[in-house]
Amino acid sequence: MEVDPVTRAVARVEGQGENTLHHNLVRFTHILRHMGVRVSMAETLDAYRALTLVDLTSREQVKAALGAVLVKNASDRQIFSLAFDRFFVPPEEKTRRRMLRKQLEEEERRRLAEAREKLIQALSPWSTEVNFSPEEIQTFARMPAREQKRLTELISQMHGNPVNNPGHLIARVMQSALNYWRYYLLKTQGEEARRQLEAELTGETEMDDVIAGVAADFYRDPDDQLLHQDMQQVADADLEKFTLALERLSTHLARRLSRRYRKSNRRQKLDMRRTIRRNIAFGGSPLKLCYRSRRRHRPRLLLICDVSASMARYARFVLQFIYGLSSAVRDIESFVFSEDLERVTPYFRRNDGFVPVMTKLVNASRQWGKTTDFNVALKTFHRHWRHLLTGDTIVIIVSDTKTITPQEAARELASLRERVREILWLNPVPRKQWTYLPGVNAFLPYVRMFECYSLHHLEAILRRQILK
Repeated sequence: MEVDPVTRAVARVEGQGENTLHHNLVRFTHILRHMGVRVSMAETLDAYRALTLVDLTSREQVKAALGAVLVKNASDRQIFSLAFDRFFVPPEEKTRRRMLRKQLEEEERRRLAEAREKLIQALSPWSTEVNFSPEEIQTFARMPAREQKRLTELISQMHGNPVNNPGHLIARVMQSALNYWRYYLLKTQGEEARRQLEAELTGETEMDDVIAGVAADFYRDPDDQLLHQDMQQVADADLEKFTLALERLSTHLARRLSRRYRKSNRRQKLDMRRTIRRNIAFGGSPLKLCYRSRRRHRPRLLLICDVSASMARYARFVLQFIYGLSSAVRDIESFVFSEDLERVTPYFRRNDGFVPVMTKLVNASRQWGKTTDFNVALKTFHRHWRHLLTGDTIVIIVSDTKTITPQEAARELASLRERVREILWLNPVPRKQWTYLPGVNAFLPYVRMFECYSLHHLEAILRRQILK
């Protein structure tokens, strides 16, 4: 029996250390996954098979072979291309990056040491009573120089206060100030972290360098910046362009929903993608065919959208995105809430266009821009619209979790969860700030919560969760 070419290739590189084809391919696909590109194990194996059929000394052939197997849409193609160009580089370039990284790490250590010394001097002679955490030292190091000086001067002025245990008081003031600045820096300077394409770092230095470099290159395109920009921060000058991008994404997703197919053994319609992948081992000859059939029904969605003062801008964009799906998703039910709940489904069943619909909705709503009481909103839902819930309903909640009585609301949420297929919670607050939100821990046991403050987030979450 003839040995599979992939088996022969793996056998040749087995035991040759880390600088091997299969090892680098696994690292490369790992980078793509951490940048949001969906790559399965089967696709990784297909990519390996594809590489055995091309000239490995030709960079263009290798890139084309991997792209044909791993890339699924335009956004993935751009990320793939940037990652490929940064990952597959000569040894000299890797050495240069390693030296630069060591220099940056040394500079960071020096900066943190100076910050720690300033804190100790400011608290002297009570510095031995305070143990600063690494996060507090890093926060102080990131503060503007004038704010560092102002804080240390304030502490110096407190040294002569006639109070019991002045060291404890001074330490409390210092730590409170650092906690405030840590939250402030997360909120105002978090754009740098947001420019990571929602990529989770791998923990492996060289791979994380590739991720950071790809993120920097990706954001040079103004259109991509707009897609990944915080919806709350979209400038008025970019609003029309942003709205067009939103309509384009929702239309594309609606088209995919309306043409959704599933795998099938019945010979109804040829699945070209799976057929090509399955026959790579045979040199591309279609010896084994794969088929698909149309999905029996479309998903049922129920939207509950927070329109309180802190959420009103996000809500407008989310409602417009859902409005664009109405042609492809059956029976979308839409609700808005702040102090209480309102059903807005009838507005979205009109054919007046989104802008007139939203104008009428906002003018008629008694909830838009008020404070948030999610507990009351859920009680109202259960009292009047509980009959809308079915076992195949996907509930989408859009809120920053900032509500009074979150524990009471969590009990109502638990009751809701028992009657539906799934609850997806889209949270516009960056994940790094969730520790400051009591509602997050209260609601997490009953929902799948996603960070969602950009158009890229919104489209990717709905595509992956509804089309799965």
